Amino acid sequence: MRRTPNCFLVGSLLMLFCFLSLLVPSAGPRLEAARAGAVVEGRIELLNPKLKLRSGKGDASGVVVWLEGTSNGHSRAAHLRRTLTQKDKRFSPHVVAIPAGSEVDFPNEDPFFHNVFSLYNGRRFDLGLYASGETRPVVFSRPGISYIFCNIHPQMSAVVVALDTPLFGVSEVDGHFTINDVPEGKYRLQIWHERSDPEQLAAQTRPVQVTGSRLDLGVIKLDEQGYISRPHRNKFGEDYRRETDSRPYKKTG
Repeated sequence: MRRTPNCFLVGSLLMLFCFLSLLVPSAGPRLEAARAGAVVEGRIELLNPKLKLRSGKGDASGVVVWLEGTSNGHSRAAHLRRTLTQKDKRFSPHVVAIPAGSEVDFPNEDPFFHNVFSLYNGRRFDLGLYASGETRPVVFSRPGISYIFCNIHPQMSAVVVALDTPLFGVSEVDGHFTINDVPEGKYRLQIWHERSDPEQLAAQTRPVQVTGSRLDLGVIKLDEQGYISRPHRNKFGEDYRRETDSRPYKKTG
């Protein structure tokens, strides 16, 4: 059967439309970007700071701020992979925040052995003795605060904060923090700081309404007046002895 001119024209237009649809990017990603969540930000101000910078100002880094969903709910973030490096007898960074279920690597970049462990709340583990250039991972499977130490070097400490929400941020040295991609809705603001007591942190909890593209929570003041640093014990529950395993060594093999 011969096609009529009208049928031929319609067919040609359909083919042209299909061809152009391959060339022109879909509007879907642009619309998705337009619906991206808000930026929630603020600044931590420390009163009576115990740790100070060379400038004399308090070091306001390492404060974890997060949002818990209330009426709107939220999905969990994809599991992340973070690193806590051991170098110069220090963990870096000192505080790491992750969604529960994420993995943290503990590479040893010192020329001597380390033994990373945690026996205090959160995720309990003991990575044993391992050498320079090696790394060992830990999965933090549930929410909680894990205090991390080295069984050889008592001055080494770090904290892993595992959260049941993807909406969190960690403050920088100047106290500024940012939580990205927050959907509109009602939340409960929560804060954790190593040098603040639980009562003070609980008093900072409050409802937050997120609308629009940006929300400034303003200045959040935390007082470190009552904080006293106390020595911890090794993984055997004993006081640390003089460091005997910190001498440099050469790897063999």
